[in-house]
Amino acid sequence: MSVTSSIIDLAPMTGAGIQVYAKWPDVAPTIRATFDRLYKPGSLVPGHGHNFILYSNETKEGGTLLIGVLDREPGGDDPDVKAVHIPGGRTITAAHKGDYGRMRETYDVLHAEVKAKALRRIWMSLEVYGDWSDDPAKVKTDLYLYLAVAI
Repeated sequence: MSVTSSIIDLAPMTGAGIQVYAKWPDVAPTIRATFDRLYKPGSLVPGHGHNFILYSNETKEGGTLLIGVLDREPGGDDPDVKAVHIPGGRTITAAHKGDYGRMRETYDVLHAEVKAKALRRIWMSLEVYGDWSDDPAKVKTDLYLYLAVAI
């Protein structure tokens, strides 16, 4: 697997989403259940946007997940679906191509780059999911690790 990383200044983004806390062993079912809620009729105003997950307050036990859809607005039927802001900032990023179950490999490359370049992380990360394909080789997820910036 060949992964190319780069450091960028990520622009802020907006969308609609639900914030939840999950322990790491429960993350996958929490993500599925939350996206099921978001895609129930009436939860979002009709439109198109890419799914995202913003991880924050990460600890060894778990973290806060903001699970949502970019460029969408709440539809009003689920009171937990709110208009959300994804912060911009300095990030190290790489595209993961392929099965979600192998995303850890791309994260490992990013973590190795952080260490090799002596960068400091802010314990926040973002996943932006590309358009779905039945062919896992065509599935792309952009991964971002937020970095501390000295000024």
